[in-house]
Amino acid sequence: MNSELITATVLFGPAAIVGPVCLIGHRITRRHDETVASVVAGFRPTETTEPEPPPKGRIKAPRQTAPAPVATVIDFAARRRDAA
Repeated sequence: MNSELITATVLFGPAAIVGPVCLIGHRITRRHDETVASVVAGFRPTETTEPEPPPKGRIKAPRQTAPAPVATVIDFAARRRDAA
C-alpha cells in the first residue's frame, strides 16, 4: 500500500459513512419543514373586532385588603434576653 491510498482511505472513509446519515437527516428535516409550512399557510386568523369603548365617567378601583401575614416574626434579640 502506498501513502496516497492510505491517505485517501483515512480522509474519504468517514465521509462515506457519515455522508448518507447526514443526507437522510436533511431529508427528514425538509419533510418536517414542509409540513409545518403547510400548516402555517393554512392558518387563517380570525377577524379582529373593535375593542369595546371605555365606559363614560369615573370608574372606582376595587379596594384592596391588607395581605395576611405569611409567618410569625420573632425578635431573636428579645427572645435571647428572656431565655437567659
